[in-house]
Amino acid sequence: MAADGSAASRRGRLSAERERELLQAALDLVAEVGYQQVTMAELAKRTRSSTATLYRQWESKPKMVIVALKARSDEQRLLADIDTGSLRGDLRTLAARVFDELSSSDSMLSIWHAVGGDPELMQALRDILVVPGLDSLDRILARALERGEITDSPALALVDRVLFGPLMIQELMTGDRPTPEFAESIVDHVLMPALTASATEAAGTH
Repeated sequence: MAADGSAASRRGRLSAERERELLQAALDLVAEVGYQQVTMAELAKRTRSSTATLYRQWESKPKMVIVALKARSDEQRLLADIDTGSLRGDLRTLAARVFDELSSSDSMLSIWHAVGGDPELMQALRDILVVPGLDSLDRILARALERGEITDSPALALVDRVLFGPLMIQELMTGDRPTPEFAESIVDHVLMPALTASATEAAGTH
């Protein structure tokens, strides 16, 4: 009996290659038809698998898509190791990479539009995109403070919202997707003047 159970376990275990194939297929289907329209039955049909296999491995559509997003994020590590040597360069690079993450994938956009009705998806997107972005931003600002490019000021507490917020709601506000130029303009015309103003004022008092 134990041998039969062991054999069943082996049959139910996916290879790493097959798991990657199924996860990528899930993201491809989301990009094609939109997150809300994806069903496990359609995914099983397209991948020549069974719904039982998919549910056994991931339990639900949201969990499968979340795992797929996390796997994609771990492979890309887009927001890690940004250090151009200047605050402006770092912020422009960070803005560009967040823009790429939001805009280059139709699956990401579809999921982003669906998160309002799915707390689990919302938390996953925070973990995958927002938290790494905030961690990278903290390192960027800390280095700028050490270099003396900026001084500690109330503006520092608003940088994350000013940088990430417009990129995430641009399409909702205007109907148009954000562009690389839009991302750069946030840095050049809003953030840099606000952050460097206090440093300029401090220098003028000495």
